[in-house]
Amino acid sequence: MSTGFQLLITTLVTALIVSFFVFLFYKVLQIRTKRDVRKAYYNAMARFWFGIFLIVFGMNSIIQFQTVVTYLVGGIFITFGIINVTHFNKARKYFKQNLPIEDEAYEKTKQ
Repeated sequence: MSTGFQLLITTLVTALIVSFFVFLFYKVLQIRTKRDVRKAYYNAMARFWFGIFLIVFGMNSIIQFQTVVTYLVGGIFITFGIINVTHFNKARKYFKQNLPIEDEAYEKTKQ
């Protein structure tokens, strides 16, 4: 194997691990919060990073194992990953705009 191929695989595996741990981080934040908009924002962030995970997993499988079945399965993973990234990036932007409104309402109810 060439050094470039090994470097590519190492980079993909590193991105795979990092995206999975960031996904878990946002899922834990989602579970721990009690506020609804923040919970939805954390869910959107988690699903965004899960989409990145799916894309990288599909690319990694296609590059490492070059068979017809791998191309099909990797393509499916990449497709679902792109759908997750686009949809939940829009949701993330929407909920991020509503976070200050929720903070304001939360402060009013605390008083």
